[in-house]
Order: sequence, then structure tokens, then C-alpha cells
Amino acid sequence: MATIQDIADYVGLSIATVSRALNKPAMVNAETRERVMQAAKKLNYFDPAKTRQANLKNKKISLGVIIPYITSFFFGELFSGISRIAQENHIDLILYELKSSKMNEEGLAEAFSFVQRHLVDGIILTSFHLPAKYDELIDTLQIPVVLLLDSHESGKLPTYKVDDIRASFEAVSYLVSRGHRNIGMISALLTDQHDRGEQLRLKGYKQAVDFYGLPFSEALVAYGDMRFGYTAMKELLAKREETGLTAVFAASDEMAIGAMRCIFDSGLRVPQDISVIGFDNLSVSRITMPKLTTIEQPFGEIGAEGVKHMIRWFTEGGQIPEKGHFYLPYKIIERESVAEIRPGEART
Repeated sequence: MATIQDIADYVGLSIATVSRALNKPAMVNAETRERVMQAAKKLNYFDPAKTRQANLKNKKISLGVIIPYITSFFFGELFSGISRIAQENHIDLILYELKSSKMNEEGLAEAFSFVQRHLVDGIILTSFHLPAKYDELIDTLQIPVVLLLDSHESGKLPTYKVDDIRASFEAVSYLVSRGHRNIGMISALLTDQHDRGEQLRLKGYKQAVDFYGLPFSEALVAYGDMRFGYTAMKELLAKREETGLTAVFAASDEMAIGAMRCIFDSGLRVPQDISVIGFDNLSVSRITMPKLTTIEQPFGEIGAEGVKHMIRWFTEGGQIPEKGHFYLPYKIIERESVAEIRPGEART
């Protein structure tokens, strides 16, 4: 039997357009609707919505989990929370990795098509910022979607994450409490679709700098990709004489680890010369040299809450009203990468 992808290939239309023609025909013109319906009939298209209804009556529930960068350090912790609650409730999981080159509306439509072919009853989407222009695509699914670790601009979806702005403010506050005033930041590239959380962390950093009246210039902020901060730290070190940099807040532990390596390669020490604080509390942060001080994101709990939300949705017959952002608690994990500057102490 054919799928939406098969029909899209046959008629030369996008997956999103075919999905609208099948599920919300009033949203497409008559000619397009007729082309899609004729192709569906010819290709013997099956209706996943009807099959899902039959599955739910038999209490067979499956969820699609869509995640970018399956090799990221945080994925194991996030998925362990998802898997634990799913297993406890006899829910099957279908996993799809969204490649970085596909971080756009068409790529997301392909991901949705893949998990729908497996007749999932709901979708857990992670680390993907959803502008309002994606609402139409979401609406065509006709199944519940929950978003983890990022945000949905229109607020139509439930999202589970930490408050990135507030947590970043507290990271800078922690450095200030240790006597630091010349504080830099390594942020994600502003053009990265999937790095919205890191961009919010930059906002939190700037709010803290303003609140504490700290010295600020664009020379104190460098940008890197979401994984490694080596190059960004190199930029900050090149301007150190100008900025008097003594501490760096990195928007992720992966970037913090890259930054610490760059500091070491430059003949400097962490934290004696430059302090570093990260964001995530990945398991690898416990074994770096020195061990990384960081903001902890409860990845396992966030993953678990995503599945629990779906369970409530199914239990309450799809009438659950929960939408908007649901923030989970974070905390500072103190280790060895931040030094205290005493009043009058000079740094070279």
C-alpha cells in the first residue's frame, strides 16, 4: 500500500501539500485536490488515521521520536527518560534522526512522513525550534505532538525544557559571585535553526551583564557551532588584552570543553588563568580536566515528561488542554573549572 511520500513522488508535489489535500482538502485548490485523490486511489493509499484509531481501541500505542544529532552527548540521557516511561507503559518507539542538512520545513515533513508510515499515535520532537510558519504542517498531522528542549513560537504545542534565559542569567551571576567582572560568552551561530535554546542563553547572558553593570563589548562574545567552542575561544583569547577576560560562559558543555582545550593549547590554565562554566551537565563534564562547573539540564526528566504528556493525552481522550512552555528545574553543579578572584587580585 502507498504512503503520503509515494503520492508526493507520483504527482510531483511536496509532502505537506499532499497531506493537506488528504486531511484538510479545503486548504488546497480543486485541481490539486483532484490530482492527489486520483493518485491515492491508483496507488492504493492507506489511511494511517483509521489504522491508528483501531490501534488505540486495542490499546496498542506507539510514538515517533524525532531528534537531530543522535550522536550528541545529551541524546543518551534524554532517550533514557523517554524509553523508561515508554517501557513502563508498554509503548513502542520509532526513532528518526533529522540530519543537520534537513533542518527545515521540508526536512521536518519528511521526518513526519517517516514516522507516520509506522502508524505512530503521537510524535516527540526534540531540539527543533518551530516558527509560526510550521503551524500548518503540524496541523496536517492530526496526531499529538510534544516538543522537548526547544520552543514553539505560536504556543500551540506543549514544550518541556528549562528556562534558558533565567538559567544563563544565574550562570553569569555565579561567576560574578566569584569575583569575575570581565566575562565572555561562547554562543551558537545565530543562523542555526536548531540552536534557538543557545540563542536564548545569549539573551540571558546579556541581561545579566546589564543587571550587574559589567563591562561589555562585542569582543566578549564569540560564536561557534553547537558542538565545539575551540575556534570561538581562540577568538576570545586574541582579544584578551583588550577585554581583560577572566571567565567564559559557554552555551553548552560541548562548547565549554572545546574552549578548555583551546585555553590549554594556548599555554593557559583553567581555572587559574581563565574560568569556564558550561550548560547541560553532560556525563563527560565529570571527567574533563579540570572537572567542568555547569548548569544542569535534567535531560532524563525532560524526556520522561514528554512521554507522560502523551499518556495523559491518550488517557483523557485527546481533550488535554496543556499547551505552552513547561519549565523543569535546573541547578548549578560546582566542580573545578571556576576560580575565585579576591578583591585587588590581578590577572595576567
